Amino acid sequence: MARDEIQITLTEDEVKNLKSLEEAETGPSTPNKPLIQKVTQILRACYSKEECERYFEPNSVAIGPLHHPKGDWRYEGGEKSKLQLAAMFIKNSGRRKEDFYNNVKMEINKLRKCYDPKDVEKWNDEELALMFLVDGCALLNFIYIDVNKKWKELGGKNYLVAFPKLDLYLLENQLPYQLLKILIKTCNKVSDNEKVKDSNLARELKKSIISFINMNDMRPGDSPKQQGEREEKEEEEEEEGKEPAHLLELLRRRLIHMEGAKHEQDEKLESNLGNLKNWHTFRNIKELKDHGISCKPSETSSVMDITFCPNFYKATLKLPPIKVDDYTVPKLMNLIAYEMCPDFMNDFEITSYVSFLDSLIDKAEDVKELRDAGILDNRLGSDKAVARLFNKISTNLVAGVPNPKQYKELTHRIQEHCNTAWSIHLAQLYHTYFSSPWSILAFLGALLGLSLTAVQTYKSFN
Repeated sequence: MARDEIQITLTEDEVKNLKSLEEAETGPSTPNKPLIQKVTQILRACYSKEECERYFEPNSVAIGPLHHPKGDWRYEGGEKSKLQLAAMFIKNSGRRKEDFYNNVKMEINKLRKCYDPKDVEKWNDEELALMFLVDGCALLNFIYIDVNKKWKELGGKNYLVAFPKLDLYLLENQLPYQLLKILIKTCNKVSDNEKVKDSNLARELKKSIISFINMNDMRPGDSPKQQGEREEKEEEEEEEGKEPAHLLELLRRRLIHMEGAKHEQDEKLESNLGNLKNWHTFRNIKELKDHGISCKPSETSSVMDITFCPNFYKATLKLPPIKVDDYTVPKLMNLIAYEMCPDFMNDFEITSYVSFLDSLIDKAEDVKELRDAGILDNRLGSDKAVARLFNKISTNLVAGVPNPKQYKELTHRIQEHCNTAWSIHLAQLYHTYFSSPWSILAFLGALLGLSLTAVQTYKSFN
């Protein structure tokens, strides 16, 4: 009998171990929405322990089960604020606390499935339902109060101090959006014909969530008309069943959203990918300017709305406006962490944008150019600090993550323009003699002087 035909009796443990290969081949079932989970170890390994705590862990308010404050003194003030905000929310709703608890408890199995099983296994259904009730009501009340500027009615700022907005955008500090909908629906009253209609409070809460995202989306500011259009779009998407997993995903959608007309450009980019080679080592804003490339703000604030328009020796790079303040890095870091979740299928739009922007920003001079162009709104004060910020955030990003569909042709076209030998000479000539009215007058004056000298020289020989 050949060696490969010898039958070996396997133990139960061996059979169990081999079965794991079958499970790995088929792969785990992917949920409709990515789980609320911890930041991947791959990303955490890129930063120090102190940086991970600063970027990924709540500062003073733990929301949900991943950082529930059992014995953690950092979150004691936040726990008191959550209870106060939740109690106020329930009172203002006109419904009983038992109504909210029962509605959450009825959906607890679905809510539990929004997390990795190992992260919620230590909580029984009653404990988890109470946690969701308090945290969800507190979150909705905080958003409503903040959007409608009702802090003075609280008689103090203790709620605001213990409830920093930044904690609400951490990946590990999210609540299922489904939970927020359950709580909002509970605010409704059942009419005589048993059909549920939105109460004024329920409608206000839905609008407050959208407005809260608009207020914190890192854009310098939109007109009331633009803001109204986005809010209508968000309400339409919710009615169509495109419910986000949580607030962080809602923020991400807001940042990458583009108008319908812009999607034609995406198709063109994708159709030309076969002709492109490697991702180019890119240049900063100062180098682009030396090659005749100026920067202007895009027509929209979507991170996808980046275009390059060459025109002989000059060219224009259009970038979406961005507001940079103390909250920018943690928000971007958590959006990147969300895109790197293994169960979240996406094209790394935010990660690509951050990598591209970092390639353009090398020094304080690059930040100044973007400021002067109306692209970057610096709320940090120092241009050097902004440059250091973007250099830091993308220093250790995983190679190959940026999305080629969005940026590969863009960088290729810019590189082609820069590789043209005469582009830099004509650009320098333009910036030296024609970049301002005074330089043009000086050039014309010098040209006139040379002409007069030539005429006088000619006459002297004749």
